[in-house]
Amino acid sequence: MTGYERFSKLAVDEIIPLFKRLDHEGFSQYAIDSINGISSSQKKPNLTEEEDFYVKILRHFGEINKSLETLEHIPIFISSFRKSKAYREAGITDAIHLRYHIEHYLQENYILLSRVQKFMGWLSHSLKNEGRLRESLFVSGLLKTFEDSMKNLKLVRGDHVHETRYDDNILNRATMLELAGQYKRDKDLSFGATMSYKLAKKEWSERIKKNNQDLRKSLDMIFEGLAPIVFPSPRE
Repeated sequence: MTGYERFSKLAVDEIIPLFKRLDHEGFSQYAIDSINGISSSQKKPNLTEEEDFYVKILRHFGEINKSLETLEHIPIFISSFRKSKAYREAGITDAIHLRYHIEHYLQENYILLSRVQKFMGWLSHSLKNEGRLRESLFVSGLLKTFEDSMKNLKLVRGDHVHETRYDDNILNRATMLELAGQYKRDKDLSFGATMSYKLAKKEWSERIKKNNQDLRKSLDMIFEGLAPIVFPSPRE
């Protein structure tokens, strides 16, 4: 079991008793509101401080996990493009489909980073308030390590990229050739667009898969380090 999987199991083990005795809908909304720092529309459940702590742990972890799942699903979406009448009528070509999912991938990386920063910042602050200063500093150090690993990810972006935008010559060529082909039926244009798309699809799919593997390793290391701090007496 990886560090990430182990942390997930421990978090769920802590929450199961609460799910069994509390109203699920109200409890879930309270958990969402609490980590977003807003006044909940739901009456605060009757929780101990420890229970409230683990509610927030699971909610933060759930948000991180959603981003990770999205990142790991994107290579599947890239490889499973199926032309349909609806796509054709909307002008969604091979290259447009690929570009959409690549942009989504880059965007989700930033969302994941933000969620990890929010979670570990909150955890470090909570530990500091409890007087657990060494552990608070350790969590801050883990966050710095994760932020550095995100910088080192081989994200598929050009040199002149800002935020979640990117540039890719092969995909740009496929897009232009597809556009030209809409106005002039030409076998060379069609062949060039198809080959450019296939090459871009292959390169991006491989890079995204490699990036996801690196990201998994980073998250395993982070959550392996967090487990004994968050769950000092884990259930076996």
